[in-house]
Amino acid sequence: MSKSQTPSLAVQQEARRKLLARILSSPADIRRRFAGKPITLLKLIDPEMRFPKKLRIVFACLYLQQRPDGTPCGRFIIKGPRGGGKSKMLGALGFVRWFLKLMRIVNLGGSLEQAKGVYNYFLGHVYTEDAEAIRSTLPDEPTMLRTETEQGNYYRAVAASSKQVRGPHPDDLYIDEACEAKDEIILSALPMVDTAVFPLVIFTSTFHKIFGLFQEIWDKADELGYCRLSWDIFDVTQTFDPAIWDDPELNRQIPDLDKLKQRAAGRTGDPEGWVPLANIIQAWREKPSLDWFDVEYMGSRPSAAGMVNDPEDVDACVIDELGEEYAYRPGAVVGGGIDWGYSGMTVVDIEMAHMNNVLVELEARHFTQVDADVICEDVAELTVRYRVQTWHVDASHPFENSLLKRTIAKRIAQLPDEEQFACAVVEVPFGRPIQIAETARTGAKREVNRKLGTEKEAMLGNYRARFQRRLNRMQRTNKEGIWQHKRYRFQEGTDKPLKEDDHYPDAKMLAQRKFPLGRVASVLPDPTEKKDEHEQSSTGSGGLIDQVF
Repeated sequence: MSKSQTPSLAVQQEARRKLLARILSSPADIRRRFAGKPITLLKLIDPEMRFPKKLRIVFACLYLQQRPDGTPCGRFIIKGPRGGGKSKMLGALGFVRWFLKLMRIVNLGGSLEQAKGVYNYFLGHVYTEDAEAIRSTLPDEPTMLRTETEQGNYYRAVAASSKQVRGPHPDDLYIDEACEAKDEIILSALPMVDTAVFPLVIFTSTFHKIFGLFQEIWDKADELGYCRLSWDIFDVTQTFDPAIWDDPELNRQIPDLDKLKQRAAGRTGDPEGWVPLANIIQAWREKPSLDWFDVEYMGSRPSAAGMVNDPEDVDACVIDELGEEYAYRPGAVVGGGIDWGYSGMTVVDIEMAHMNNVLVELEARHFTQVDADVICEDVAELTVRYRVQTWHVDASHPFENSLLKRTIAKRIAQLPDEEQFACAVVEVPFGRPIQIAETARTGAKREVNRKLGTEKEAMLGNYRARFQRRLNRMQRTNKEGIWQHKRYRFQEGTDKPLKEDDHYPDAKMLAQRKFPLGRVASVLPDPTEKKDEHEQSSTGSGGLIDQVF
């Protein structure tokens, strides 16, 4: 810069300083001038603040509590890329709503460090050189986690813990990186804004998990009253020459560059973008997978790879209520399944055959730390209510299964003779290898010695196929069951399901053991086939067919 230019620059800077000193002279004047121009205020006190067009629209929706079409909305869910400015936007939004609108704000992070990150963006605006008039009215110095005005409204950062979300009653609740926080903590935090006149709740996250509360709300945003907002890395990219996509040398080095061009979708950056295209191209070159890039840079939902069920298939099987169409019909074929828990959750599932291979979940309930005799009494009542013909149960609990058989037999025996029915309790050894049992033309049964995996593997295939073909019906009230069916996943690098969040899936696949799609091999005898005289269950036992393997 030449000496002749230096005074000119100095003069400009001094003129700007005097202008800002006049415009930002007092908090009351600032609120009067900028209540409807929050972005202008942010740019005045922080000239480096950038608002690409897409983010300007998102920011306006949040500040005004409106959808893009102008209709009021107090719930927003936002997905975006890593490094895309989500946390910085929450810090800026919090600053203008805290100061201009005198809102009480709580920022909940997936961790305390994440909460501090957003809070530090907020403090960055408080401590800019040109925000002296704002700082001068604060009754106390901002702390590491809280800043309060003389009017008593505050901006507070808290970690995602049950203790932290009990006390405050803010107007705004910002949940940054919601996928990182435990769902139950977020759910317990939502009532914090119940006392606010115009509450504002904002979820933001990179969509890097396939299941959870964030994903559930995103999928059902309209139904739950949320407004979806999103952007990807190309919305915050610096302007660039689109001719780069046709560069011969670059295409030689990166054979799939055309796929990145497709993701740009004709966009050439934004004058206020901050991510250089070169950095995006390098990330594309280094990507471990397309799915990884789409999640991290395009803000996309991760694929269902590694999941036993596609969450969208599970959602497609959910109904609001059984209603007339799916209500229990006397005489229908009904089967049940029980997955016993040693010290944790025991799940009972009852399925009814419907039209076109559809199975209706009549009951699905869980018991936690409940005595086996209480569970068996409940199951016996359900058996009579729905006239369950077969229970397939986890064979690893012989004591509970023996008690179950006696309890069901006793309950059926209490019915009038004409109402008694046969009910089989079939113990299924999950890990036992299976073989095909066939009937020859002579009528004799022969075993074909062909290994086909284990009982669990056969049931798992049937269970997955029913979700893939959307042949299940489950009531929305079974929230825990629906979540477990979505979360059910394979151990990394194997085809073995992970022993976690699996009680409802195991109970359902046991119940559906009675309803194979196509031919399913088994070591299990047909519980309805005629047995030898000494194996028959007596009428005194209520027609219970006792099977032990």
